[in-house]
Amino acid sequence: MAKLYEKPVRELMRDMIPALGIEQDQVFSRTQVRSWFKENFPKIKDGTVAAHLLRLSVNAPSRVHYSAKPGEDDVFFQLDSSHFRLYSPQNDPPPIYEKTDVTSPKIEPEGDEQLATNEFAYEKDLQNFLAKNLNLIEPCLNLFEDEGIK
Repeated sequence: MAKLYEKPVRELMRDMIPALGIEQDQVFSRTQVRSWFKENFPKIKDGTVAAHLLRLSVNAPSRVHYSAKPGEDDVFFQLDSSHFRLYSPQNDPPPIYEKTDVTSPKIEPEGDEQLATNEFAYEKDLQNFLAKNLNLIEPCLNLFEDEGIK
């Protein structure tokens, strides 16, 4: 697959921090991130930006679907579905690297936001998640198998 730019999106996200003048404890929005990418790297799709925001957000439950690398991908802390700040290892809970119990606390949207907090950048990610977690829909629900194929 051909590279769109010299650096991968993960690294461009890190470059975005000083470019936007983001400092510790400063809140920034998903819209600001998307605007920065549209202006500076227009070939990168919004879905890719959204997926990387989740991957780099230490407390985003769906980051487990993006193979976040411990230490390397611990950049942001998600405040709600649209707002973030820089991760502070001294003050924030430990990063999520693997799926936890479904009873663990969830990030709640603030104000009138209608967006779900567990976001998936691609429909296929949602399909895979639901196939592996059918009990969230209904207890004892099983995926139909035909000749060993799910």
